[in-house]
Amino acid sequence: MSPIEYVTKALTTWSVGFFPYAEVYVAVPAGMALGLDAVSAVFWGVLGSFVPIPLLLWGYDRLMQIPQLRVWLLRLEKRGGQRVRQVLSRHGAWFLIPMTPLLGSWTVAIVGPLTGIAPRQILVFSLIGITLYGVATAIAITTGMSWFSAP
Repeated sequence: MSPIEYVTKALTTWSVGFFPYAEVYVAVPAGMALGLDAVSAVFWGVLGSFVPIPLLLWGYDRLMQIPQLRVWLLRLEKRGGQRVRQVLSRHGAWFLIPMTPLLGSWTVAIVGPLTGIAPRQILVFSLIGITLYGVATAIAITTGMSWFSAP
């Protein structure tokens, strides 16, 4: 594969991972379907899924200055924030490992600070969770493909 082909496939995989709802679940299979090896597909898919988190955490104060968004987020925090705080007090920020890939990195980056999770914890535990799900997806695809090949 030429360097230009690789960069094109890597950027496509990154882009798929960046968009909400697609994230790592779609990015890794898309990268592998494009012809990237499993390690590259996981790397670029995880990177694409993770990048919104530091960007949203960095711009969080600016987001909260938008009146409509602020009202919506504070209403959301009142509705579910207490339950999240209870889980946090019971399990700590470790619950972000399974929840980030399930809820989405965009959601965790916006709702996490409302519930009192420290930005550093959001970054670390979300990266771990996204990476684990990306690796699990690649393993499932790789082993699943071998199930269908002739012995």
